[in-house]
Amino acid sequence: MADGIAFVPGPMAWVVDKLLERHHTEYSLLETHQAGGDCVTHVHETELAVLRKPGSPLLPGVKYGKGTAFFTRNAQLLGLLAKQTSTQEAQPVLAILFRDGDKTRSTAASDWQEKVDSMRRGFAQVECDTGVPMVPRPKSEAWLLCARRQPGYANCASLEDASGNDDSPNSLKKQLAALCGGLDPTADEQADWVVNGTVDPLRIHMPSFNAFKQALHAAAKNAGLPLLP
Repeated sequence: MADGIAFVPGPMAWVVDKLLERHHTEYSLLETHQAGGDCVTHVHETELAVLRKPGSPLLPGVKYGKGTAFFTRNAQLLGLLAKQTSTQEAQPVLAILFRDGDKTRSTAASDWQEKVDSMRRGFAQVECDTGVPMVPRPKSEAWLLCARRQPGYANCASLEDASGNDDSPNSLKKQLAALCGGLDPTADEQADWVVNGTVDPLRIHMPSFNAFKQALHAAAKNAGLPLLP
């Protein structure tokens, strides 16, 4: 639950689930969760803000710039929550922090890297070695388009230089809608693409996705999960 609203997994949650199932767990955590298992918790960013109490010692660090302090702080808070949950339940917890790179414009590789590094820094500052930055460049539609456009899964790196602004003439959102009869696909429809294999995360290769995947594997290893062949 998040603010009283039941968690409905979106496409990015299913991307995480498919990668973990194939490479680490051999079963779907989300399907187990939907069947009543207590193995997935969704934490909304507003809930992270509530976790920060007055007088908190969390210091993102001025030297890294105010622009990335938000991401560092959220990683710290999520990392602390993951460690607390791990202690309470006596089992490892993966902390996956999702943020789009930029929803208003194209995202320079250096800007994207700063956001990812700020999350890594936040997790490290609270000694959470199971934290995972999940930052599509410029936004998650780029990862989905990699699979949906033709030829599928080919030359996807160029999508990362597209504008994240939905109002731009050839925005990623408009490109995705064009593949769906001109209609914007809902979050549920996008999630179904991943569930039914229309979008196969195992075949997506582009810099921001590969960075996320490597971080996920490293966190899973630190959590004691095996790496399946």
